[in-house]
Amino acid sequence: MMKLVGGRRMTFREKVCRLIALIFGDFIYLISVIVPKRKNLWVFGAWMGETYSDNSKYLFEYVIKNYPEIQAVWLVNNETTLKLLKSKNYPVFKSYSLKGTWISMRAKVAVLSTWFSDINWFTVPNKKFALLWHGTPLKKIGFDDKKNSDITSGRRKAFFKLFPYISQDFSKILITAPSDIVRKLFVGAFKSTENIRITGFPRNDVFSQKDVENFPIKAKILELKKKYKIGIYMPTHRKNSRREFDAYIAENLDMVNSRLKEIDVVLLFKYHVFNPHTAKNRKNEYSNIIILNNEDINQDVYPLLTLVDFLVTDYSSIYFDFLLADKPIIFAPFLSEQYICNDRELYFNYNEVTPGPKAKNWDELLICIEETIKKPDEYKRQRAELNNKFNQYHDGGNCKRVFDEIIRFIT
Repeated sequence: MMKLVGGRRMTFREKVCRLIALIFGDFIYLISVIVPKRKNLWVFGAWMGETYSDNSKYLFEYVIKNYPEIQAVWLVNNETTLKLLKSKNYPVFKSYSLKGTWISMRAKVAVLSTWFSDINWFTVPNKKFALLWHGTPLKKIGFDDKKNSDITSGRRKAFFKLFPYISQDFSKILITAPSDIVRKLFVGAFKSTENIRITGFPRNDVFSQKDVENFPIKAKILELKKKYKIGIYMPTHRKNSRREFDAYIAENLDMVNSRLKEIDVVLLFKYHVFNPHTAKNRKNEYSNIIILNNEDINQDVYPLLTLVDFLVTDYSSIYFDFLLADKPIIFAPFLSEQYICNDRELYFNYNEVTPGPKAKNWDELLICIEETIKKPDEYKRQRAELNNKFNQYHDGGNCKRVFDEIIRFIT
């Protein structure tokens, strides 16, 4: 937990500052133990307080719209996200400000997409937590991820005892899953059997909506759709094999753009929240490639997903959600040996759970894109089978089911 900040390794100074904050946090923790909690005060957060996105965002807006008797508050860690929510007139505070800390102490319910760091993690005592998670895991996570996790080490256990608000005890947390097969994965990954509920992910309700919310680049995408097929490339987070991957992406963009222009395709590039630096230093100088940043989409890619014609990914869980759109998916597991060996192991046989053509390099991917445009329904049956297996609900009612489960959990 003290190794990474935004996907990069922390400097020595950052580590010292983090340690001081943790020690100070113990005092906040003790105060929070005795502060009375308000049952109708709920705090929400996502991705370490850095973005307004993911499952907690959609439940947050659902609660605000349908249950005004509940005081729903979003917590953030940066000015950009703070300004975004204020522009929407949503209740929002800095997580570690005096006001944010006090609200966190008083809240009875906390809704997360990743972990306690989504909110003010010094104020966790006596709360009811709903962990909505951030995707169906193709890659091993939690206790199952032996390559990256040291959860069971003696030193880490001692660390958790010293700083109790960082405990990784999932047994008393409500966890939501999209299907029974995912629920079983979560049992192993989180060492929890008591409170995992099959509800569907709130963010996937967007695929059942006729009109999605506005975002800065929406008008441009709708205009481009009049002339081009629009795809979106969303590779997963890479840690140990990141440099090789970044280099492979950057050195081929000119060629890729030329080929896309020939086949009347615009490809959007949206990188993982932990890898925003990929291609970041290159100017967006391409006619048929658009490198998206958070400002283009108001930090949330899901409304954009409803507009594109196809998805390209490698190991990202995004494709399990995109199955609900019933549109083509192309799989591009570039540098796959480096990824599997150095980054993450998989839960499933890759070829058995990826309903679409596979491309090992850019040349193969461009061929796959051209063929997919001509035959968009070639893998339709396989997509439907995987969709029914991994997404139990297709009705746009995930937010309601999650909310109902939280009410049952806290009462």
